[in-house]
Amino acid sequence: MNFVSAISLAGPHVLVTSTFPDALNRNPGIRSDLAEGFAELLGAERVAQTPLELADAAIRASRPDVVVAVGSLVPDLADLRALRRAVDAVGGVLIFWLTDDPYEFDYAFKAELYADIVVSNDSWAAQHYRHPDVHHLPLAAAPNRHFRPIVPVAERETVLFFCGVAYPNRIALMRRIDDLLCRHVVEILGAGWPDTLRCAVNRRLTPAQMADYAAAARLTLNIGRDLDVANRRLSLPQATPGPRTFEVALSGSAQAFFVTGLEVCEHFEPDTEILLVDGAADIARAIERSLDEPAAIEAIARRAQARALRDHTYRHRAARLLDLSRLTVMA
Repeated sequence: MNFVSAISLAGPHVLVTSTFPDALNRNPGIRSDLAEGFAELLGAERVAQTPLELADAAIRASRPDVVVAVGSLVPDLADLRALRRAVDAVGGVLIFWLTDDPYEFDYAFKAELYADIVVSNDSWAAQHYRHPDVHHLPLAAAPNRHFRPIVPVAERETVLFFCGVAYPNRIALMRRIDDLLCRHVVEILGAGWPDTLRCAVNRRLTPAQMADYAAAARLTLNIGRDLDVANRRLSLPQATPGPRTFEVALSGSAQAFFVTGLEVCEHFEPDTEILLVDGAADIARAIERSLDEPAAIEAIARRAQARALRDHTYRHRAARLLDLSRLTVMA
């Protein structure tokens, strides 16, 4: 395993790849977003991206100083050993930025085996890795994909928007607020919603559509998930807000964030940049406020968008990854 001792005065070369093949990759956009973040810092000529299945050849040909592999560790088809060998062959640094903690933490051993630096999207999961160089870094938003100009809230017809997979905790909450939501213009979309929920429609959205729907809503409801894929050994709870929190902020919607922990307050200021809710009564009050005080809700959306642009884009995350690799560049 390596740490770069000398690089070109013009800055490091970075290659961004995934931790598993694209055939299994449900969100390759994060890789592209991160590569663009690095390009903003270093220039496009110093940054490349490639799927994992082409990474070995790309690394040996371009000889990057840093390789960042982003994603999940679950798929056994991922040849992480070949990735490690390729990085060793060119004397680079290999960073794993894991995006599905804590839900897949049982596979943490793969990162511990192969990475020079382990970076977890979740702060609590990061404390449980058995690796000498572990860090926490939340996911982020990409201005080119998620930013939308803010429409006056008073002109928005949709009162509340949510889109996501119908995990059990989400179904339970929607059952409690179904009557409330049916009295308003709402868009509750996604996959797996039961027919007994009147407010929900099973329809998936593209990332661009997600941003458009959020931008058109007075409020976007933000509910995390409680479905683990491989988290039996320690049963770690989620601590860090997911990327949707930053994406929605950039889209220009005020968020009603369902609280399971207070780390969100480190990223957005409660009541001024985000609304925290803890049940049906809080959601009802947030809806009422969005109708009675549209200017106040719009101010929250504007401040959240400004905060996301200032602190929570992939350019900021790329700068942090360079810092962790001992190759700091001004963000």
